[in-house]
Amino acid sequence: MSTSTTSRVPVVGAHEGVTVEVVPGRKFVPLPPASVPHVAVCELVPAGDGTFRPVARLCPQWFSLNEANLRGLGIGVSRASIKRLIVAGFVTGQQVTPGVYQFDYFSFREHVQRTCDPEFWDQTAPGHKQTNRQRYSAAVDQTS
Repeated sequence: MSTSTTSRVPVVGAHEGVTVEVVPGRKFVPLPPASVPHVAVCELVPAGDGTFRPVARLCPQWFSLNEANLRGLGIGVSRASIKRLIVAGFVTGQQVTPGVYQFDYFSFREHVQRTCDPEFWDQTAPGHKQTNRQRYSAAVDQTS
């Protein structure tokens, strides 16, 4: 007689509430589709015959702020500009060590959505006395 624990994991194509035996002796209850992250990063993996195949990986929330990560994520903004957006409070970020910053990728995406408004930089955000443009300019002075 074996005992098995039931965990909740994302199982594509499974119905909520139905246990799935992913490996022998390990049963899982699939997560509801809404709880599975919808954002993935596509990575091109060599297939061995000179071609590449796209592989989707769940996108982590935090990335180190370096040029390689920005290029890999398709972000055409410089490291210095992202750092200024963090300092100005437009993007969530953290300084992990004196020379290393991390940024919240989803926060950056939300910022990009907010800037779709052509008047974004001339607006004053609630709780701030300066316009968004002035806040960014002040961050330029702080990070220079």
